[in-house]
Amino acid sequence: MIKEIIIDRDTYLEVQNIANKVFYPLEGFMDSADYKNVVNEMRLNNGAPWPIPITLDVPKDKFNDLIRADKVILKNNNNKNIAELMIEDIYKVDLENDVKKIFGTRSINHPGVVKELMRSPFRVGGRIRMLTQDKNYYYPKYSLTPDEVKEKFKQLGWKTITGFQTRNPIHLAHEYLQRIALEVTDGLLIQPLVGWRKHNDFSVSSIIKSYKIMLKYFYPKSNVLFCLLNTSMRYAGPREAIFHAILRRNFGCTHFIIGRDHAGVGNFYGKYDAHKLCDKFSDLGIQILKLHEPYYCKKCRCIVTEKSCVHRDKYALYISGTQIKLWLLRGKYPPIEFMRKEISSILLRLKRENKLLCNEEERNEV
Repeated sequence: MIKEIIIDRDTYLEVQNIANKVFYPLEGFMDSADYKNVVNEMRLNNGAPWPIPITLDVPKDKFNDLIRADKVILKNNNNKNIAELMIEDIYKVDLENDVKKIFGTRSINHPGVVKELMRSPFRVGGRIRMLTQDKNYYYPKYSLTPDEVKEKFKQLGWKTITGFQTRNPIHLAHEYLQRIALEVTDGLLIQPLVGWRKHNDFSVSSIIKSYKIMLKYFYPKSNVLFCLLNTSMRYAGPREAIFHAILRRNFGCTHFIIGRDHAGVGNFYGKYDAHKLCDKFSDLGIQILKLHEPYYCKKCRCIVTEKSCVHRDKYALYISGTQIKLWLLRGKYPPIEFMRKEISSILLRLKRENKLLCNEEERNEV
């Protein structure tokens, strides 16, 4: 028996990420065994490291129908067939307990927790097969598959590549980390995440335009590749840092930068909790560059970290993306110690056009 389910934009992206091997070794949505092992052990049932559940949730009425089905056709809001899922498992999850394990909190002030708690607890697991192969991404020009990215690496002659995760326009702290990567590997993959994000994150347009400036005027084109990662932010801190590393491995990266409070939000995670979690995984298949927080030292008069400067307590100016955002929203240039004026100028223009932040229209579109 075949049933049909309408999927939203987030789920559509997950289906494509499974099909395009962004989520390798997943071949479909997780069954209950994989789900439980990921929640409790941060590994798939076969032992492979994987810290974030990738599941298909369905309404209770649909769930009851699927008990008697063996296949599901996944459709978009335009009633177009997207993929078929061969049902291997149907199960119910314990959201209240599981979100605490995944996010380390049940707080409704955590955007990832709120989003997960809004999902149905009824899940369907099984392999998927794409029926529609078009790239239904927000910015198709910059949305490359792992195979396409690896081919570009091959054309560029890169053997070692560092992946860089961000959801913000570039500031000088991120530039510092990226330049370290350019010194230690052949190339740098800058790959902002542009799926669902909380309402006051920077817009996709502001992220892309800031990096276009860097690529045009400051970075050597022969050593930097820019593309997008189309998946939701979970704001799951250390777990999501491991997740992001695995995805960049799938894109062909040999190294991945994890800095201060990677994928964190608010004060839910410790400054270097992600570094500590990385130490528990020796089989990620990618080398983690555990880098410390860059800041501007008024004494050294340059960007440094606590490993290269002794003036932190007295002369440090910490480069805060949140503070930069507040300056921009007030129509002010952030200090040049924090962000290049070429970047802040384009961001202030977007602010005047009401395009600086991720609004509801963009969140639904991405």
